[in-house]
Amino acid sequence: MHPRILVALLLVSPACGGDPVDNGLGVGMATDTPATSTSTSTGELPTTGSASEGASTTTDAGTASTTGAIEAMTSTTGHVPPDTCGNGIVEGEEECDLGAANADEAACTLACELAACGDGLVRDDVEQCDDGNLAPGDGCDPDCQFEAQGEDTEVVHEGLGLMIPSDLYDGGQSSMACVDLPIARVGVVHDVRMKIGAEHPHVGDLVFKLWSPAGTVLTLMSLPGGAEAADDGMSDSPENSDMDAVWPVVFRNDGTDAELIGHTLGIDEAVCRDDGVCEYAPSPGAGPGEDFGEFTGEPSQGTWRFCAGDSAFADKGTLESVTLTVVVG
Repeated sequence: MHPRILVALLLVSPACGGDPVDNGLGVGMATDTPATSTSTSTGELPTTGSASEGASTTTDAGTASTTGAIEAMTSTTGHVPPDTCGNGIVEGEEECDLGAANADEAACTLACELAACGDGLVRDDVEQCDDGNLAPGDGCDPDCQFEAQGEDTEVVHEGLGLMIPSDLYDGGQSSMACVDLPIARVGVVHDVRMKIGAEHPHVGDLVFKLWSPAGTVLTLMSLPGGAEAADDGMSDSPENSDMDAVWPVVFRNDGTDAELIGHTLGIDEAVCRDDGVCEYAPSPGAGPGEDFGEFTGEPSQGTWRFCAGDSAFADKGTLESVTLTVVVG
């Protein structure tokens, strides 16, 4: 056979196994169709035509959005979250993952880390503050609660002799005896305490409430010892011990539950005077509020208002003294 013919046959013949020989021509023909398939499966986009330009824009926006989200979380938490953070499954270096419930004010942060005092993030309903350290004396204590800053601000009213309207309480201020308590100190509320002196033969008839200048209301006690269907004065309480104005009662968050006020006493015995229990924590019953934390973070300056109501007929009483203490920072 002529040598030139032999060379031509070798160039066009398939290699062993039936695959085309990599001679330049065969590769070029084979890549025309698979090129699109490869681009689709890998996420790489064609570089020609208007469709590729649109796709490229979409990819750029998606990348920017993802990058922005990571940067936002990094700036908030100081940590870059793992790629899997937010899928609801604890993986890799994640400490937790609550999916859509991840939040910097929740138990699991946006970086999929367990919330902890000292991480610089304030967890709802658990921490009052978080300054990123556990050092005392800087306004936020090692338990992430506000430390008392500066001097307490007090307003004291004594010798009031203010009649508490009997059998008129319906849940509103207009049905109560009220005292205005102006606070001049400018700042933020860290804590609140109250001391109330009242004369009344049936403590179970009484409702005490406090309003802040911002309009927030806290029920200090509401018909203690009784079960209330609503905050409307229509319920009864069997608690029939007295209140003696000479023995005022203090309300603070770390006191005894006010629902138990006088529960060990009999008729003609007085709260604080005869049982020695003189400090109570708010117990709102069916009334609004939970504890003095309702006022935390609000402006201190302005007119606060304390009101006392009486839900029962015949048993009359008077409000004799009121002391409001606001810890301002």
